[in-house]
Amino acid sequence: MDGTYPFDEWADIYDDVYSYRTDDVEFYLQRALEIGGPILELGCGTGRVSLAIAQAQIQVVGVDISPLMVELAEQKADQLGIADFSEFFHGDMRSVQLNRKFPLVIMPFRSFQSMLTPEDQRIALLNARSHVAVGGSLIFDTFYPDLELLTDDEGTPFHVRDIPLNEENKTLVVWGQNKWNHLQQLNECRLIIEIVDSQGLVLSKLFRDFVVRYTFRLEMEYLLELCGFDVESVFGDFQGADISEDGEDIIWIASRN
Repeated sequence: MDGTYPFDEWADIYDDVYSYRTDDVEFYLQRALEIGGPILELGCGTGRVSLAIAQAQIQVVGVDISPLMVELAEQKADQLGIADFSEFFHGDMRSVQLNRKFPLVIMPFRSFQSMLTPEDQRIALLNARSHVAVGGSLIFDTFYPDLELLTDDEGTPFHVRDIPLNEENKTLVVWGQNKWNHLQQLNECRLIIEIVDSQGLVLSKLFRDFVVRYTFRLEMEYLLELCGFDVESVFGDFQGADISEDGEDIIWIASRN
C-alpha cells in the first residue's frame, strides 16, 4: 500500500512488527470489561486493542489518522465476525468530532506521543475530554523518558527484537535508531525491519521513520490538570507496578473533573 496520510506506510507491516505486544491489550480490555462500554480508542491503528474489546462483545469506536489502518481494522472486524460491536473512523485525535460521549476513552501504545508540540498535546487532551462522559475516564500510556536512553549514541542502530513469522521459517529482525532533539523533547525514530530466512539471509529491508514527543511525569500531570482531568493513578507497567527507572512505560488513569 502506498499511503499519503501519516502512518499509511505502516499499514501492511504494523501487525507483524508489533505482534509481540500483548500485555497492554489485556490491560485495556480489563478496564473495558469493568466499565462495559461503549469505549472510544483514539489512535486505534489496525484495531489491535479495539478488536480485542469488540471480541468481548463490548461496543467500541476506533479513530485513526491513517485511512489504510482504518480499512484494515474494518476488514479484520468483518473476518472475526465482530463488526456489530465495532466502528472505525478516519480522523485526527486533535479534531475528530463524534458527537457522542463515552465512559472510557483510551489512547494505547503511546499514540498520544504523536502530538509533537505542547499545543498539539493540549488540543488533543481537550478533544479527548469533550468525548468523555461526566464521571468517565481517560486512560493512556506514554514512554518513560529514561535519562540514560535519552543520551544514547544516535548513530548506532540497536537490536529491538526478533519476531517469528508464520511462513516458511522467516523472522522479522527489528533494529532501531534514535535522533534526539532535547530542546523540543522530540525523538526522530527509525525502525530498520529485516525479513530473514532460516539460513540467515536478509530477503528484504524496510526503513520506517516517525517522530514522537516525550513528556516527563510532572509535566504530564500539569497538562492533564490544565485540560480538565484529575489524575487518579499512575503506573510503571501494565501490571500496576510503581514507576521505576528500569521501566519503559507510564500508564495514566485520569477522570474528567
